[in-house]
Amino acid sequence: MAITAILSSKLDNRSNGDDCTFNGYLEDYLNMEDTDLDPVLREAFAGIQANAVDTRICVGLRSEINNDAISNQIIRYKDVFKLNGKPLIYPYILYVQKDEEERALLVVPYTKYGFIKAKGLYYCMTEPGSEFIDCKNEIVAICSDKADEIVKAFSNLFSQRAGALQRGIDGHFFRNYEDLRTAAIAASEEIKKEAPAVLAALEDRTEQIYEYVVNWFLLKKVLYVQYMVNKNILNTVHEGNVKKQRNQAKLNADEITFMSYSEMWRTTGVTEEEPAEETAEEAAEETAAE
Repeated sequence: MAITAILSSKLDNRSNGDDCTFNGYLEDYLNMEDTDLDPVLREAFAGIQANAVDTRICVGLRSEINNDAISNQIIRYKDVFKLNGKPLIYPYILYVQKDEEERALLVVPYTKYGFIKAKGLYYCMTEPGSEFIDCKNEIVAICSDKADEIVKAFSNLFSQRAGALQRGIDGHFFRNYEDLRTAAIAASEEIKKEAPAVLAALEDRTEQIYEYVVNWFLLKKVLYVQYMVNKNILNTVHEGNVKKQRNQAKLNADEITFMSYSEMWRTTGVTEEEPAEETAEEAAEETAAE
């Protein structure tokens, strides 16, 4: 199914649906009184709308975690499978049809490590078993603090192949896999450091815990998948041995540090290092899986 057909079928709050918070023309979204956008995104979206008046936008699209995806099984981050409902949220997806072609731009609001989240969401969106699997060459992901870069990426969707365009966007943030790995590990440590105090201050921790778990999952996802799709690493580091490449990809994903699901519920805000607890059942599962 074409990407515009898939996205157009998502029901928003106005249609009594819960697939997303808004789905319709970008112009209508920008003109809504309750639209809350940071200045960079508002400028970028206004620029996109001015250049392509038929652009639509799907805001806050929700999705389940794909338990059957091979990469998710290999990563074995059990906490993400404890989340109910549709914990994956795609912030903004702008989509448009031009002549016989269709394209979409996944936009993640800028943060220091938001570019990794954008890649992780793209990998989840286009993994085997996803409804967007056949559209992976029509989607590009971006996270930028520059409005003109977002506008430029959207305008290039039809003039450049998705892969080349994505590599150009990624090049602003990392030069190679090691750069990405270093950034992902730093991001995971930053989240782990801030989490205790943030959670302790909340009366209801559910939403924030879900967000933390998803963020750690996406970091692991990116380190695993980005390593596996790198043919240069396969041939130069692992001599064409996919099994060795997969094992190393798993080890890379394991470098992401996190607080366990139960620990986040128990924390009192103390920031001392506390080893994540592992139940006897979880330990047995790990042993059996090796």
